[in-house]
Parts: sequence; structure tokens; C-alpha cells
Amino acid sequence: MKIVRYSLAIVVLLCIAFPATGTQSIFSYVKASPYGDEVLLQWETMEETGIRSFEIERKSDETIDYRMIARIDPKGRHSAYNYIDNGAFYKTESGKHFTYRLKAVGASTDQFSPAITITHEVSGVRKSWGMIKELFR
Repeated sequence: MKIVRYSLAIVVLLCIAFPATGTQSIFSYVKASPYGDEVLLQWETMEETGIRSFEIERKSDETIDYRMIARIDPKGRHSAYNYIDNGAFYKTESGKHFTYRLKAVGASTDQFSPAITITHEVSGVRKSWGMIKELFR
């Protein structure tokens, strides 16, 4: 019984580390969560060899395509990252959906994280301020 359990655990870990594309996934995890009126993105890497940068991409209910909102330099193997998206409130209504993904830009190829969709709530004061700022953009 122990051999079966260990074998299953190894298969699951291999599926996470080596997806069906045949390339090793560099992401241990990727999370997005509301952080007050902003959105907090967190991720950790397993390996960063050959990675030149991470691009954070976002799309919303009214956009089809992802848009790059930030570029982060890699720190090295097994690094944890945090990014606060303080621009999500500018065009938002309460209950709007945002989808995020990370793009690991490599020397020879790029790799994407799984997409993460969250529902974002914004306070009335912050929403009004964001609308005023949009008038002058």
C-alpha cells in the first residue's frame, strides 16, 4: 500500500513539474486575491534559468485580449514574488471580473502561468476618485 501511495504522489508531482507540453513549469503557485481596493498577485518559482523577466498581464470583462501591466526582474530559483495591482480600480464597477496571468519571458521561449480570475469589489470613494482621474487621462 505504501508503494502505491508514494508512486501516486510522485506521478502527481511530475505532472505539476512537467506539464503535457514537455517543458518544465517554472511556477510553484500563482494566486490573485482582493487586497482592499487593489488586487494582490503572488507567485513562487521553482526554476528561473534562462528567464529574463516576468510580465504581469490582465484582462477584464470588457476586453478580450490581455494587456501587460508590469514587468518584474527575476530574483533566482525558488523565489517568491508579490505585486499589487493598484490600477484595477480605475475602470471598475463593483463585482467586475479580472483575469490575470504571468508570462515568463525566456531567452528562447516564453511560458505562461495558468489564468486566474477574481471578482473585484471597490469602495464608492475610491471608485469616484478613479472616475475623476480617468477624465484627465
